[in-house]
Amino acid sequence: MVVWRWHGVTPPADHLTHMHARLRDVATAQIGEYWLDDHMRNIPDHWHAHARPKGGFFGPGSSLR
Repeated sequence: MVVWRWHGVTPPADHLTHMHARLRDVATAQIGEYWLDDHMRNIPDHWHAHARPKGGFFGPGSSLR
């Protein structure tokens, strides 16, 4: 998971690029294939994103979707 340091829901493009790159590095090393979940369900006023295992946790093809 990555969280934007500042409160808000629209980080600038350069911040998104940085956060996505760091998330990609960690997620690839820890879980392998993943998909980016940036739907803010529980904290709708603070941008954050999760790396979810491919096909898991509300992902495409998940039975929970």
